[in-house]
Amino acid sequence: MSPPIRRRALPLLGASLLAAPALAQGTWPQRQVTLVVPYPPGGSTDNVARPLMVEWSRIIGETIVIENRGGAGGTIGAEHVARSRPDGYTVLLFPTAVFTISPTMMRNPYDVDRDFAPIARVAASDAFVVVNPSVPARSIQELIAYAKANPGALRFGSAGNGTITQLQCEILGDHAQARFEHVPYRGSGLAVNDLVAGHIQMMCDPATLPMVRQGRLRALATFGDQRHPEFPDLPTLMESGLADRGAMSWFGVAVPAATPLPVRSRIAATLEQALKSEDVARGLAIGGLRPAFETGEAFANRITGERAIFAEIIRRTGAGVN
Repeated sequence: MSPPIRRRALPLLGASLLAAPALAQGTWPQRQVTLVVPYPPGGSTDNVARPLMVEWSRIIGETIVIENRGGAGGTIGAEHVARSRPDGYTVLLFPTAVFTISPTMMRNPYDVDRDFAPIARVAASDAFVVVNPSVPARSIQELIAYAKANPGALRFGSAGNGTITQLQCEILGDHAQARFEHVPYRGSGLAVNDLVAGHIQMMCDPATLPMVRQGRLRALATFGDQRHPEFPDLPTLMESGLADRGAMSWFGVAVPAATPLPVRSRIAATLEQALKSEDVARGLAIGGLRPAFETGEAFANRITGERAIFAEIIRRTGAGVN
């Protein structure tokens, strides 16, 4: 039985704050900013950080350093930010799961509602269901048929326990009534390497896209709400009835809860400006990502709403930390 869903309100960035970034001018930033990625290099979250960092640094006029703190499904890096000084100089770039899945599935050393102020969603992605070419399936229907005929033969990798890259494959298995064995890693990049090598057989992760483009992995479907423009022949799992609302992954930025409101508004305003850059859009597209800015009440409602959706999915699938 899953634990109860907490309903405390998330700290919001009101529209009036976003309209007045001048309040923070001259106070933030005055020195280097650390952008914490709670996974090792090479994964989807890192693929958001790299192109965003360049343009954001140019806009704020200070150096931004990416610090990869992987482990425990993003928990180690998130805890570091939660316990850091609330001054806007240590910022968390997090994937969907850290604020929507992990609080339900795991016992975290922090409370996402109490210890963080979510600033903005910055990017979204359409995860692909991808297999090693050794798997004898060239469609999602063939994959399901193979899994049913060979229970336990398909092992899927994820960025770690409690991540959306785990839960998306769990959702697929639940809807298809097929069994997939979960193998957690310390980040998507490590899992992709093992998928290419054939140590695991499948993944549900946008970080696989470069290897799909190279022909080293085979994509069978996407989790998007519409077909991917680069792969128009790939069906979406939603149109096939094999995925849930809320199963798309996105990436957001948060700071410690006590960070002053003018600093939070300044961070949001400069992020929104950075995401309008064509260079950022091109950089994100390499990893199957796209800019997707959202802040204030809309972003807070997305977090709490999707947390409820995932809590039900976890209850239904029995997904857990293994």
